[in-house]
Amino acid sequence: MKNKVVLVCGALVLILFLAFGTYAWYLYFLRASGGFEVHNNNNLRYGDIVLKDDGNSVYDADADSIEDDLVNHVIPYKFRVINEGNKEGNYYLYIEDLPVNAINDGCTYDTLLVREQLRYQLKLNGEVIKEDFLSNINDNILDKRTMEGNSTNHYELRIYIHDTALDWMGKHYHYKVVLNK
Repeated sequence: MKNKVVLVCGALVLILFLAFGTYAWYLYFLRASGGFEVHNNNNLRYGDIVLKDDGNSVYDADADSIEDDLVNHVIPYKFRVINEGNKEGNYYLYIEDLPVNAINDGCTYDTLLVREQLRYQLKLNGEVIKEDFLSNINDNILDKRTMEGNSTNHYELRIYIHDTALDWMGKHYHYKVVLNK
């Protein structure tokens, strides 16, 4: 009888140990994979900073050349950067050139615009924060920010052919914006 009680108690301890071990393992890998972890004692939530398109992705500039004061006539590429956690986070926005064959529109190396022919305007929450030639962007970094938890930054990026550009007729430029946390 005494052996059965020890055996049952040992089995219960083993089951509890496996349950808590599995739970601890689950929390560790959930946090490592970028998911959320909720601490009930202080209600902190660690989350990801994400980039979301607002349904108006413009991946090529294929228009007339314009002067800088007419840039607001260019259709912007709109997107949001959202901090889904309660904690402050840092991020970088990069602009990357897409290769010729990335978009099936008949683009060739001869019909691509170069960055020296293009200017950009970047707005953050309705305010212009940067305007320059694309060729002057250092290390492809469009913007870098620290943002509070549970907040959203609204961006508008306009890329346009500058009026001083030569040999731009029938050419275009493909790009994408990438978020790095």
